[in-house]
Amino acid sequence: MPRKSEPYLLLAPAYLLIGGFMLYPMVSVVLLSLHKYQLTDPLDRPFIGLDNYRAILGDAHFLESLANSAVWVGLSLAAQFALGFALSLLLNTTSFRGKGLYQAVIFTPWAVSGFLIALIWAWMLNGEFGLVNDLFLRFGLIDTKIGFLSNERTALLSCVVANVWFGITFFAIMLYAALQAIPASLYEAADMDGASAWQTFWRVTVPMVRPTITVTVLLRAIWIFNWADLIWVMTKGGPGAASQTLALYVFQKAFIGLDFGYAAALGVTLAGLSLAFTVVWLRIGRFHEEASA
Repeated sequence: MPRKSEPYLLLAPAYLLIGGFMLYPMVSVVLLSLHKYQLTDPLDRPFIGLDNYRAILGDAHFLESLANSAVWVGLSLAAQFALGFALSLLLNTTSFRGKGLYQAVIFTPWAVSGFLIALIWAWMLNGEFGLVNDLFLRFGLIDTKIGFLSNERTALLSCVVANVWFGITFFAIMLYAALQAIPASLYEAADMDGASAWQTFWRVTVPMVRPTITVTVLLRAIWIFNWADLIWVMTKGGPGAASQTLALYVFQKAFIGLDFGYAAALGVTLAGLSLAFTVVWLRIGRFHEEASA
């Protein structure tokens, strides 16, 4: 056996797994999006070309869900990153008794399932007997109870709050690990040069953790964009479509509307938007790296 073929033979099992669990489903979804496929009539699957994609362009629910997705991802990601980064800086610069136990406690939300988190927050934000309403009334912040999940103005924001509570831990863990890897000599050199705390943060800390920031923001943005579990459990996309995101719209079209062809086209569109964001974000990250080099 030629030695040049050995690496390919050794990697063959991995290629087969990737092809079976990723490539084949992706190709199947793309092909399905080119057909009219109603689960109520599974034997009738005519080829309709790009008709499903043309229908998306004129779908008002698609545009509304896309706008909701922008709010859902933007607010969740910004708050998670800011609070997670602040928490990682706090853990990295302070030392106190029981710090290990404190870290274990604050990192706990990442180990809890999204379904359970949604149930907990749905109960806390309940308009009749929720904990949040009770606390607001006790402290005199409100006069009457608020239906956080049944109000069009607060439903999506309530889901964002739950998502932020869940996602802070991810950024805290990843950025704390990156901060721990920064050599102490860099901070000593900055201190000897008379740099202020703010200058040290921008000139030393941020450049050293920028690669981690680029990767973590990208991963979390894609996860949030494609995450529909929490919203479905808390509001089911309501009231009306006030909290319906694109990922949730795909789920509803497929498993409630039973329109697998149209849902497949929506899924391909969702994947395309995720890919476009990935390309743009990585280019931005590379631009900053070249500018700071």
